[in-house]
Amino acid sequence: MSSERLIIARVFSLLERAHGIGGRGSERPGWMEQRLRSLLDVIAQSRGVEAVTIAEGLESEPKLLAEIADTLRVGETRFFRDPAQWQALRTAVFPAFRVERVRALSLGCSTGEEAYTLAMVLDQEAQLFEDGFRVVGVDRSDAALNVARTGIYPTSSCADLPGPLQSRYLDSAGRDAVSVVASLRSRVSFVTRDVMNGVPAGQYELIVCKNMLIYFGEQARARVLESVLHALAVGGALLVARSEAPLVRALGQGARLVAPGVFVFDRQPGDLR
Repeated sequence: MSSERLIIARVFSLLERAHGIGGRGSERPGWMEQRLRSLLDVIAQSRGVEAVTIAEGLESEPKLLAEIADTLRVGETRFFRDPAQWQALRTAVFPAFRVERVRALSLGCSTGEEAYTLAMVLDQEAQLFEDGFRVVGVDRSDAALNVARTGIYPTSSCADLPGPLQSRYLDSAGRDAVSVVASLRSRVSFVTRDVMNGVPAGQYELIVCKNMLIYFGEQARARVLESVLHALAVGGALLVARSEAPLVRALGQGARLVAPGVFVFDRQPGDLR
């Protein structure tokens, strides 16, 4: 193994132990390793040292290690990303719910676009739920959630959002910016939490956990999923990204196909008891 590979392996070992990120060898996608290399180079250049020096000193710099973990976890986010999945919730999941009120979680919500999208989709089907709905967005980054709480975003975040939804749920916030309307913001709250420490207490009819599991190693992934499924109400639904469905299936969780390439994972009575 080359010296560079040894450096990367060393850092991922620290990240997995402290934050559950990365996994071992073949578990890690190539883009994640490249992102870490670039990040170490930037940090090294800012300090005027070699990347190997940063790697060797990370064990004694937990704050820097946590910052690296946060950066690696930041993925692409925007309103209504993967439209087929959101449409599948409306057509195949919500009509099957037999509840008066929906409690929903958006895990790893970053700056909040996903949590607000979930609220938009639920609001469109509000007539199905007599007592309405609530959405809780969860992320470990205070900085990201500060953005989410403002509800103000660049217009580029609306690239996938259908025009009628944009008109209904977003207002202009000046040049090249939009803001989530107050009536929708009132349905969404945000909690700073690392899902490695569990999800917010309670039972939820719907949990969206998209493009987050890919960042974890196998053991951390299993730990997070166990916590998520314990929080899922009987008859509720867990939605993950299409690329993550095989990861959940590999851990023995049953799935049903609700649309081409779109899986929903259900917790049934007696599961995880």
